Formats: sequence, structure tokens, C-alpha cells
Amino acid sequence: MARFSFTTNIERRMPKTGEVACIDRMTSDYAAAHPFNVDNFIESVYQEFAGTEFEEPREMLRRLWADTLLMPAHGDPSVFPNKNGARRAAAMKVWHKAGDYWRKGFRLGDTLPDIVPMTKITRLDDNSWIALFPKDAYLIENGKLKIEKEEVNCEQPIIIEPSQHQNEPQQLDLFAFQQLQQDNERLQEQIAQMDDGRCMMADEPFARPEGTLANARTINQSLPRRQRKPRKQAVALDGRTAEHTSDINHQTSDIDRQNLLKAVGMVVAATVALLVIYETGLLIPLGLIGLATGGILK
Repeated sequence: MARFSFTTNIERRMPKTGEVACIDRMTSDYAAAHPFNVDNFIESVYQEFAGTEFEEPREMLRRLWADTLLMPAHGDPSVFPNKNGARRAAAMKVWHKAGDYWRKGFRLGDTLPDIVPMTKITRLDDNSWIALFPKDAYLIENGKLKIEKEEVNCEQPIIIEPSQHQNEPQQLDLFAFQQLQQDNERLQEQIAQMDDGRCMMADEPFARPEGTLANARTINQSLPRRQRKPRKQAVALDGRTAEHTSDINHQTSDIDRQNLLKAVGMVVAATVALLVIYETGLLIPLGLIGLATGGILK
């Protein structure tokens, strides 16, 4: 006999109505105490669609239920009722319900609980199972659940305390319930992605990765690329331009300085010449010659 060392089958209830919303840490013991009646469900679906265009025999609905739970881990598209454009509302209702249990890990022959677990079940060595959320992953050590094994003495009567298997209902606050729903949706999305990936691989068994890589290369080659000059080269060119401009400025300033010096030299020479002429007495004859020349010209 195996007895868990932690609390199981915790009833989470809605705050306002008090109805059971889900069972946290559900085990196979809960399913045995609250089994799902498949025959009643099939009968209710049959009565719902009896006399309509979607009516189907009970035997066909039971067969669809069994085929859905017998699907392999990656699924079976041939079981889908509405394939090839068919419209089978009654069959789809059975397929959806059976699929809910199948996605949680149940198979044909298992005792199903009347409430579908919100996470996938983990099967144990003694053919029992437990449904744990990721938040309870710490309860698993080295791939095995923390359980306490107890030897059963057939000579002594087995006394099971109700508190071990039937826990008092606990009220579920809205935040905790939303968190459980989010965890469940993430798990379902991961399972759906894995199933889609497997179906894609099954639909395209002859797909070659080389062709995919070649297409990717062709697309990359066809895309235009912007060509930019390296920043370092631009800096170097700017530096050369600045140096060249500086050299031109230096040469221009040297030429201006030389012209200025020549002009100053000419003024100084002319001044010295006038002083020499004045001191030697040649200024008056030169003036007379200039006046005479001016009269002749007139």
C-alpha cells in the first residue's frame, strides 16, 4: 500500500457559489470514489440529437469514444468526426469530451474521474496515478514521487482514516483559481505545439532540409544591402582634408608676408633716396627739370 506524504485531492471551490471548481493533486483514489459514467454521457448525447439531422446510433458514439481514448500519443487524424467536410454535431460532442481525458493522459480501460484534471496525470508503479501542477514539482525527487510505503498485514483489519483520503473542502480564491487556469492553458498549448510539430513532420516525410537552406540563401542574396563606408576611413579622409587645407592656409599666409615685406622695403628705399637727394642739393634741379618737362608737355 502506498500512502502519500503530502495532501492530495484538495477541493477548490468557487468563492460565491461554493461549487467545486477543480481538484488539486487529484489521484486515482478520487476517480474511484467519483467515477465518470460514460454510458450516461453517451445516452445524453444521443437523446440531445435524436430526431435531428445529426442523430447517430449509440453504438457508433460508443465506438468513437473508444477510438479517441485509443489514439497514440501524437494523435490520429482519422478519428476526427468532421473530416472531409462532414458535419457530425453529436459525434463532435463525444469526441471533445473523450479528447479532454485523452489529453490528460487517460487511456481506454482507466477509471475516469467525473471532473477532468486540470493537468496531465503521472502514472505510478502500482498502476495508480496523480495529477500535479508545475508548482508542485518539488514533490518529485529523482523522478519518483515522495511516498511512504506501508506493509499490509492480511491478518489485521485495514483501518483507513478518512482524513487521509477525504480532505475537508477548501475555499478557492479567485486569484488561485485564475493561476490554475493559466497553468492549465500553458500546458495545453505546449501539448498542442508538440502535436502540431509531429503532424507537420508526418505530413511532409520527404521534406529536405537542404532545400530549405538553399531557399533561405537565395532570399538573403536577393535582398538589397546598404553599403556604408567605414567610419574609420571617413575619419581618415577628413583628417587628410584638414591637413591639406591647413597647408594651403600656411602657404597663403607666407605669400602675403613676403609681399608686405617687399612693399615696406620699397618705401624705405624711396625715403632714403629722397634724403640723399635733399642733402646733396639735387632736389632743386630735379624740380626745375620736372617743371620744364611739364611745360613742354602742355
